[in-house]
Amino acid sequence: MAKPVDRVNFAITTGVLISVSIPLLLLPEASSRVLLSTYDWIAVHFGWLYLLTGAAALGFLLWIAFGRFGTVCLGDEAPEFSLLSWAAMLFSAGVGAGLMYWAAIEWASYFSAPPFAAEPHSAEAAAWASAYGLHHWGLVAWALYCVPTLAIAYPFYVRKVPHLKYSIAFDYWLAGRETSPVARFLDSLFMIALIGGAGSSLGFSTPLIAALVARLLGTEPGFGMEMAVVAACVVLFAGSVYLGLSRGIRRLSDLNMGLAFALLALVLFLGDTLFLLDTAVNAVGHSLQNFIRMTLWTDPFDDSGFVRDWTIFYWAWWVAYGPFVGLFVTRISRGRSLRGVVLGMLGFGSAGCWLFYMILGNHGLGLQWSGEIDLVAIMAASDGNQAIIAGLDALPASALVIALLCLVSTIFCATTYDSASYTLAAGATKSMHPSEDPARWHRLFWAFAIAILPISLMYIGGIREAQTAVLVVSLPLLFTLWLSGVALLKSLERDSLELRKTQLS
Repeated sequence: MAKPVDRVNFAITTGVLISVSIPLLLLPEASSRVLLSTYDWIAVHFGWLYLLTGAAALGFLLWIAFGRFGTVCLGDEAPEFSLLSWAAMLFSAGVGAGLMYWAAIEWASYFSAPPFAAEPHSAEAAAWASAYGLHHWGLVAWALYCVPTLAIAYPFYVRKVPHLKYSIAFDYWLAGRETSPVARFLDSLFMIALIGGAGSSLGFSTPLIAALVARLLGTEPGFGMEMAVVAACVVLFAGSVYLGLSRGIRRLSDLNMGLAFALLALVLFLGDTLFLLDTAVNAVGHSLQNFIRMTLWTDPFDDSGFVRDWTIFYWAWWVAYGPFVGLFVTRISRGRSLRGVVLGMLGFGSAGCWLFYMILGNHGLGLQWSGEIDLVAIMAASDGNQAIIAGLDALPASALVIALLCLVSTIFCATTYDSASYTLAAGATKSMHPSEDPARWHRLFWAFAIAILPISLMYIGGIREAQTAVLVVSLPLLFTLWLSGVALLKSLERDSLELRKTQLS
């Protein structure tokens, strides 16, 4: 039976998508200037709040996991998916192909312009270059995903709220008013932020995939090839989202995790294995040793721009994506405890991201450090995509590695956007129970609609504009993240008190 569409949320979101994309396409230069100036203003005035939110989210989740609420179960049924499939789906939804780009080349920016006034291109800069990516894609990132997950999952499974929407994270205050103007505003806010965040992520990954395809075909990458890549990805994730969770998204996620591990194994054993292992262990130690310093560093004295350009951008990305990941992980987490969800997301999510940085990233750093290839110079002369390809070309059987990276990146793109399409459709559906899915046509509509914004962003510039869009759309959600955490805590306390009263009576 087709699920009824929430026409208000559907109309608001599609209207905003069109109204934002048209100016980007018609006035690209002016749009780029507005985005960049907005980014600077938000980063300067609210950067401290993003950093504080990340630290608070991690602390709150650890308190939940190891406190008296950790054993609370999301529903009475057994888990719907195996632990490995669950981990593969949450990881694939949460990272996307953007991880492939940043893991492989982010180190170059840190090596050339390191944090904490380190000397560029020095051993200290190399240590920070290998460690900072682990921080940006580690525990705090997944904490910013996990808070909305718990805030949505608890009322959905325990309070039996028949709506898989962002507004149910505020059920403590909105109970019985799921269609009120406030609830609709929150749902529309989330859907708009998801389109902005998803569009930005596709804006990072599509040029990389196009460059990899061009390298394999011996042609030059360009806007036309990028559009062809977008079309191929849209068709792939439209097919996946049409098949649904078990037949489409789960199988695609499982396949991609196997391919991703094969890619990492190839780079590890075809590259400088000893250097990669040594640097990986050192990077983990360096990151953990300086965790508090990196988490709360606002750079108030030197104002080097490092925190503004990197940490705040990443925290904004996680905040913008948080409700989407929360809704999707909620849908696949029936039967799991709050502790299991927290430790699974923090553990599997962080470890998966770290592996890519420790192998793909440190492979490039090793080539730079040894002097074999000056990838920093290639990046400055061309772009990050060409530097990534040059690093992979240094490996034996480089064509195989590049083809595998291209395939993994494409499927990661698909698993992220079929999850996003599914979530957008759920957010624009009037009511949905735990075992139900949005209508197929509805999921397909968002699979195609979600590609409009990244095409616009690539047209006006590329990566910098995509970073800017993430920060802009995340700011309103930053405040709702705090509110959702408070609502979760109050709901847990209220239900615990009612349970104790029932047991005593």
